[in-house]
Amino acid sequence: MSRIRRWLLVIALGTIALLVIAELRSSGRLSEFTSRIFDGGDISRHAERVNSAIDGALVALEIEGLESVREELDEDGVKRITWEKSGRIPRGERLYRCNLEITNAVRSAGGEILRVRESDPNWRDLRTLDMRFGIKGVETHHLVLSESPRGTEAPRPPKAEEGPMIAIVIDDFGHNMSATTRGFLELDYAVTIAILPHTPRAPAVAEAAHGAGKEVLVHLPMEPKGFPDVDPGDGALLLSQSASERGEMVRECISDIPHAVGANNHMGSRLTEDTSAMRSVMYVLKERGFFFVDSMTTPLSVARAEAARAGVPTARSSMFLDSTLDEAGHRDVEGKLRALEELARRKGVAIGICHPRRETLSALRRMLPGMMERGCRIVPVSRIVQ
Repeated sequence: MSRIRRWLLVIALGTIALLVIAELRSSGRLSEFTSRIFDGGDISRHAERVNSAIDGALVALEIEGLESVREELDEDGVKRITWEKSGRIPRGERLYRCNLEITNAVRSAGGEILRVRESDPNWRDLRTLDMRFGIKGVETHHLVLSESPRGTEAPRPPKAEEGPMIAIVIDDFGHNMSATTRGFLELDYAVTIAILPHTPRAPAVAEAAHGAGKEVLVHLPMEPKGFPDVDPGDGALLLSQSASERGEMVRECISDIPHAVGANNHMGSRLTEDTSAMRSVMYVLKERGFFFVDSMTTPLSVARAEAARAGVPTARSSMFLDSTLDEAGHRDVEGKLRALEELARRKGVAIGICHPRRETLSALRRMLPGMMERGCRIVPVSRIVQ
């Protein structure tokens, strides 16, 4: 092939490439084409991680009336999941802080901030925060948060006169009576112990916790999203059960945990979104004089609303302290405890949930003395429910 022909071929191929890029750009699919090259045509795994981070931020911000629509797309071999979410920002919460908390959560999960806009005040002097997030330029999340009208503030516990109150609930006890388990029970602070029913050492751990002066909860296993692949354990409350079956399961769980005074949910990201299911749970808790702490495994939980309807004292978790791994595979429990303290100082009270892990025990031993010295009070979770 002569030199002239080679140059003509290069020019022709370059022209074709430019035309293809122009077409992709004009159709809005250039970023999807790029993501397909760099991500094997599937960004769903990354989007799910970003979604979990957004949900965690929404829980911490106490966003009310949250609605979420999830859609799975497969366009030209590019698989992705998109979410449309909307909700109300509690009255008195600043849009700037909501923006900061959510964008930091998205970035920490590897997502991108595609667009953030704050509307001008409407005729009621209320503004809206419109946020779009994505992965490698492909939009995966559209979030719209509106300020709540005046007079719609959610009821909150009064601020503590002697300093902010912090409740720390430690879940998933009952499997053993290990040195780590004993370490949590021996903490010289009023942490709350949540015990899974139908586990080998559940009654023994409940007796030991009560003997150590700790408040005891029934850690009710509930159906999660992903069930049955994700297993909540024996005695789980399921959507497939009738209301009477579910109520009997709750009674059996309670009877397995001596000295329990309340309950919280183990998993339950699917069940706690179902009004009818949670109504049947609250009926039994009311019958037994229990309170309920919503672990907030989903920001769409209706548990508190149904508890209030049934007359069951209730509260919601502010954050999980040891569930998220960083890039090095570590849990920043101390960082989460600092965030919990800051939240308690702003709102008067805060609830953090953690698990019986050695690293968590070590972090509590290091951090709780300083929190107390700074004026925080570590209280049983029953002091916060209302």
